[in-house]
Amino acid sequence: MEKIITNSQEKVINKWSPRVLLTRISPLNSGWKGAVIALTLVTLCIYLVQTYYYLGSRGIMDYFTGSVLFLVAILFGTGVIAALLRFAKKMPSRYVWFMLASFCILLLSFLGPLPLTMLLILFIIISSSLLGALLNRFIKGAYQESGKWIKITSGAGAAGTFIVLCVLGTWLIKEGSSEFVVPYPLQTIKTAEHYQMTVDNPAEPGTFDVKSITYSSAPTYRKDLEGEGRLTTETVDGSAFVGNWTSSRTNTFGFGPEAMPLNGMVWYPEGDGPFPLVLIVHGNHLATDNSDPGYAYLGELLASRGYILVSIDENFLNSSPYDELFIFNRLKDENRARGWLLLEHLKTWEEWTSTEGNPFYNKVDMQNIALIGHSRGGEAITTAAAYNELTTYPDDAKIKFDYHFNIRSIISIAGTDMQYKPGGQPIELHNVNYLALHGSHDMDVNSFMGANQYYRTQIMKDSDFFKSYVHIYGANHGQFNTEWGRHDSVGVGNMLFNNAELLLGEEQLQAGEVLISSFLEATLKKNDQYRMVFKDLGYASEWLPETMYISNYWDGDTTMISSYEEDYDPGTTTLSGGGLEGEAFKTWKEDKVKMELTDGQYSAAFLEWDNTDGSSTPTYEVILPDSGVESSELSTLVFSMANNDADHHKKEKTEALVDLTVSVEDENGNVSRLRLSHVSPLLPMFEGVLAKRPFGFFQTIKEPVFQNFAFDMTDFIEGNSDLIPERISKISFVFDQTTKGSILIKDIGIRNELALNLNW
Repeated sequence: MEKIITNSQEKVINKWSPRVLLTRISPLNSGWKGAVIALTLVTLCIYLVQTYYYLGSRGIMDYFTGSVLFLVAILFGTGVIAALLRFAKKMPSRYVWFMLASFCILLLSFLGPLPLTMLLILFIIISSSLLGALLNRFIKGAYQESGKWIKITSGAGAAGTFIVLCVLGTWLIKEGSSEFVVPYPLQTIKTAEHYQMTVDNPAEPGTFDVKSITYSSAPTYRKDLEGEGRLTTETVDGSAFVGNWTSSRTNTFGFGPEAMPLNGMVWYPEGDGPFPLVLIVHGNHLATDNSDPGYAYLGELLASRGYILVSIDENFLNSSPYDELFIFNRLKDENRARGWLLLEHLKTWEEWTSTEGNPFYNKVDMQNIALIGHSRGGEAITTAAAYNELTTYPDDAKIKFDYHFNIRSIISIAGTDMQYKPGGQPIELHNVNYLALHGSHDMDVNSFMGANQYYRTQIMKDSDFFKSYVHIYGANHGQFNTEWGRHDSVGVGNMLFNNAELLLGEEQLQAGEVLISSFLEATLKKNDQYRMVFKDLGYASEWLPETMYISNYWDGDTTMISSYEEDYDPGTTTLSGGGLEGEAFKTWKEDKVKMELTDGQYSAAFLEWDNTDGSSTPTYEVILPDSGVESSELSTLVFSMANNDADHHKKEKTEALVDLTVSVEDENGNVSRLRLSHVSPLLPMFEGVLAKRPFGFFQTIKEPVFQNFAFDMTDFIEGNSDLIPERISKISFVFDQTTKGSILIKDIGIRNELALNLNW
């Protein structure tokens, strides 16, 4: 029987036929077609540049393959979304499709402050689409029959949009618009004559001739390490320390996690030795862009001064967008392997220095070892120091550890923190010299993470260890490594950041050289004159570049009176039997210190005051226990303060520096007073404007960083000769010099150190 199809059924069938569907989504009028073309061209140019940053170092075939595959994936995914949105009938599906694809590509390209990134992407999409639509309509003659007003309006719109896009392009290309200004350089804050040093500048080359050599595991994926005289090492099995090592990563590097190489670049002094051993390790970067050569400047310097420096290759643990499907299949938990590999390198060096015929036979001082880490490497060295003391691997106790090297010193450069926590616990270090360096304009590790580890590093009483950190105004993340340089992001994402307000590269390297070399001289060679640099940066003012610094310091010669970590009672001290009293403050409490991008890891006293009403002068008193604290005329009163007033940038320059009165009182009521500025005024909070102006407010880092103060008891005695330093009973902080403000105070103590061997 013949099947009869009604007219209504035929209409339904025709409506959903492939021919009709293609007809409905295919044609675009001249405006929308121009929008698609313009937006596609702009996005494709940015995409090709960005994928070159990600994949260009792999060679043309990998670059082409990876770019095409990821583009196809984005087009497919956004095409599906565009089809789902077709019901809205607001815009042609093809434009919606390409708009969504452009959004995804631009979002992955401009890796910067999220609000600014979203604003920029929306602006590019809208302006490119508008300009393309208007130009295409002009080309197709759509305005020939239009009125004069419509022609003028359309032409002005196209011209205005083009000009705005040019302005945006110029803004993106420029490094920034502001000059680097240092309100309170160290050299103007620390001017006292007693800061003159008689030792040489630690950033100047020493007396040793420098030689270099490389070592690697065979066969090596690093052809640049195959120089003459190369030493050969065995691979190590790191499969227990990483997860999700893909077959593509194995194909890229030629090995899997079970055969990790031990590769290094070595700079060493020509001589008999033995010389202290220093290992330095980079952080996360593109895996195919080798980061370890970026510390050659330190290798040359330290080797000339009598150290063996090894720059460790851990590039194969870094991000590899090609092998990780950009971000969707990333290597997992590799921070554990970064630290463990350092200890495996030390095992190799221990073997070499005890093997006759090896070029380093009897030349390595394994009793004086330092680890330096940059970025994730800064966390790797703390992991290595923690593993070094353990007998088993915390994440798998079936794996035994037996390292126990004499790691005396570790230096974290812009280090991360707590990306890896053994057994779920933050790493605590004991009796090791610790130094953290960080820049106020770090556009990668934005917050000062190294301060967390500083407070989790415990220095035992009467030990010769010390800890310190230095916060450097204007320093960024990458310029401590010459391969990373001035840009902390990847590719076009760098165009959003404010690189004009950074220290010059050579100045940041100079700061790193002075501080790292001084620290190693003090801790590995026990030259106490260089320890003075960390007690008071004024001793290094002639060596350091002209910028602002905030530093902190603690050592085993100091008796802690109040760390504010013992309980939540604002009236008690850490030292049993002592007390804390406050009067006339707007705010007085103990709480965790909140950094810009991290939860509080340590506590302090919060003090806020306002003397504008002429009432009682705010005073914060530390009452010592009846048993007293060991002190003498050779003692030093120490404490650290942080400016907690985030509104200082709105004030006059003369008000930004906080001053107050510090007094000590003995049991007989004899009092001596000194101003805080006798040592140094309290500096304002460093403000790192990371995003380009005028959009700097989208990412500004401003956080309290503690500044150490040390008042010699002899200065108090000079102010009042009746003062008996052996019977100090009270320490007071009187807020009578600055009208109002907010500060934090922490780590109040008395230092009683042995006489140092200083030749002033």
